Amino acid sequence: MDTILFPLMWVIAWIMEILRRVFVAFGLPDGAGAAWVLSIIGLTVVVRLLVLPLYNKQIRSSRQAQVIQPEVQKIQKKYKGKKDMVSRRRMQEEMQAVYRKHGTSPFATCLPMLVQMPILFALYRVISAFPGISSGRREALGPITKELATDFEKSTVFGAPLATNFRTAASTNSQIVIGVLVLIMSATMFYTQHQLMRKNMPESALDKSNPMYRTQQIMMYGMPIMYIFMGGVLQVAVLVYWVAGNIWNLCQQAWFIRNNPTPGSQAYKERQKRLREKRERKGLSKEEIEKLESEDAARAGGRVQPLGKERSKKAAAKAANRALHNDADDSDVDEADSDKPEEVRGKDGLTEAERARRRYERRQAERARAKNKAANRKKRVQQNQKKRNF
Repeated sequence: MDTILFPLMWVIAWIMEILRRVFVAFGLPDGAGAAWVLSIIGLTVVVRLLVLPLYNKQIRSSRQAQVIQPEVQKIQKKYKGKKDMVSRRRMQEEMQAVYRKHGTSPFATCLPMLVQMPILFALYRVISAFPGISSGRREALGPITKELATDFEKSTVFGAPLATNFRTAASTNSQIVIGVLVLIMSATMFYTQHQLMRKNMPESALDKSNPMYRTQQIMMYGMPIMYIFMGGVLQVAVLVYWVAGNIWNLCQQAWFIRNNPTPGSQAYKERQKRLREKRERKGLSKEEIEKLESEDAARAGGRVQPLGKERSKKAAAKAANRALHNDADDSDVDEADSDKPEEVRGKDGLTEAERARRRYERRQAERARAKNKAANRKKRVQQNQKKRNF
């Protein structure tokens, strides 16, 4: 493990030492002390700033995933109860077409976590290496010499040494400090997920039958419980890093939810209310406020863009046709679909779902032709074999 993570361990060791020197230059005592604790918190800030672009991408992908939930649920409802392979493939292709159309992916929300996991493992291995370096059993790691490793081991957080964990703690005070850090870590994780679900998810996504809602619930309750069990084997330094990271995430998410919420969510309604009150205090007229709100909704993706002339004619023709056949088709039409915008069609006049179905049907036809050719070849071989036997 150390061989694989060594480059990352080396970088982390250098970042911690550079940050320690910076804090010492600002007046903190050299050697064992608070400079080492602050260097770990500083490492957290550096890592979070580096993954900030990925976090922004995660926020956008998460928002798009919430926005497209009605379309995804419509596809799932369409293929509900169909267990055959053909229906499953069609459902997957139509869902992939929806994800491509909105420029998102179900895996994009995991990017920051996937990037940070190797960093966390490397930090754990760096801290595990300090006792060996201080005792001389292990060579120096980057700038971490025997003297620096000894200073790190003597540094404490409220009396708990940075290199100890709950199992190896030599005093009850250290175990209490570790327990408090684990509880803070779990509580901040729970509140972060709770804040995301209750304030930044649209009402349409809060349906208990929604798979995304169930996934968020599992994370909200499952992750803090997992943290409690993991906290017993993590060193105090890793817990400090993790607690600082959770607090950073909590504050960062609160800022995003307040200033850039998901359209249709509770936070979005609160933001629109604040903006309206602010504009009223500025003395803007009702028409000006409504125009600005319309522009805000357009930028956030919450308003349907106006149709072109040709698409408007098509939409009007379809609306007239629906009105003529309203009585005959009333039992088959879902009332909720009447308020939905027209699906976007390309130059070929097809939607993404229709293109995906046509591609699937083409592949099925090609497979059928290939199967027929193979069967004909086999039949000819068998006929030639019979002729040779006679």
